[in-house]
Amino acid sequence: SARGAPLRTMDMEDAAKRLESVVVLFYCYESLGAARAKEIAAEQRRLGADLGLCGRVLVAAEGINGTVQGPQASVTAYEAAVELRFPSGIDWKRSSGGSAALFPDFAVKEVPELVSFSIQTNDPLDIRREAGVKLSPQDFDRLLKDTPSGQLRVIDVRNSFEYEVGHFEGAIDPGMQHTAQWPRFVEKNLEDLRGRNVLLYCTGGIRCEKASAYLCRRLRDSNKQEQNATDVYQLGGGIHRYLEAFPEGGHFQGANFVFDRRAHMRPEAASVVGSCSECSVAWDTHHGGRVCCVCRALVLVCNDCDAASGHGEYYCTEHSSLRGIYYHFVDRFTAEELKQQASALRAKLAAEVGTHRKNRRATLRKKAEQLEARLLELQQMEEHGQAQVALAVRRCRACERPYEECPGACWGFWRREQGADGLPVTL
Repeated sequence: SARGAPLRTMDMEDAAKRLESVVVLFYCYESLGAARAKEIAAEQRRLGADLGLCGRVLVAAEGINGTVQGPQASVTAYEAAVELRFPSGIDWKRSSGGSAALFPDFAVKEVPELVSFSIQTNDPLDIRREAGVKLSPQDFDRLLKDTPSGQLRVIDVRNSFEYEVGHFEGAIDPGMQHTAQWPRFVEKNLEDLRGRNVLLYCTGGIRCEKASAYLCRRLRDSNKQEQNATDVYQLGGGIHRYLEAFPEGGHFQGANFVFDRRAHMRPEAASVVGSCSECSVAWDTHHGGRVCCVCRALVLVCNDCDAASGHGEYYCTEHSSLRGIYYHFVDRFTAEELKQQASALRAKLAAEVGTHRKNRRATLRKKAEQLEARLLELQQMEEHGQAQVALAVRRCRACERPYEECPGACWGFWRREQGADGLPVTL
């Protein structure tokens, strides 16, 4: 009947709303101790299973951090349970998750630090006491507008692949692939930051809060007389909360990278600020199959360049100087090509000096040795009259399966349900 039609429409709308999920991004720095952290981790696993959630949660002696997705009612129940454990307050940030799962499962990991700086010290940071001044999005925006550029340093405390798709106007990219590189950036730039207004930001607030605490301590411990005070600030709630306050983007340019299958969230008036690492066309869409062949960090590569690539080996900004001489898969090259690559890598290795280059030297040395071992193998094959078969099939950088079977579906949050062989099933 005519009277029944609106009811059916409302039923359909209600059903659609029930299918819509909620995503919460949250963290809390609180001194838990090892025993309490283990107890909370076990409780998190129970909550995830009981409430039918998916996501990622980290628990450490210094607190909790996570991104969790589920139906509205389940997420609300989850928030209430977590807040009982953290009465000092959780910083919750909500967004719509749609009807598809953004994570392959609900994983809880116990870690030494929520944000790892990899520093051995007998005096760990007291993040709540030592962190910089937390600003609301409005105050952060006001400082960006009103502070003379010479007096201001805006620093993005995220990874470079996050910065590449979106960042605040004039922000510095420290060139990090992981947060353990933050102390090195601080040491190198401490004098430039001294006496200025320093604004730190990240996705949701957790990284810039700890990064600001470390910076404040280093400024204090360096014992230098400052002509002008160094004011260190952090964006409370990160880019996520800023874009809630300024949905058209404000001073933020591009898209906000998020660690789930959405990959990024875009302000209403956002333009594309990223570019393809191969051809430089405007591009800001990451893909699990397009990663650095050296470190596996995500690399921006447009669809046209990827389709034209026979091998799919790309380079992040940090490793761009190794283009053409460093490849993950070496069994597709001739002996002459292997000799040229090994020689170039040995030359690079000889030029790498300094205590901060230890990891890079190890990477170059390991690859050069792999090339030389492959060369020896080819020579032995030739001596025994065996044919040299070059493997030209493109493979996944992460799991090394043929790319047709796993086109990046095993990378991070793109990982799919595992099959009987323990490898990802491409859906």
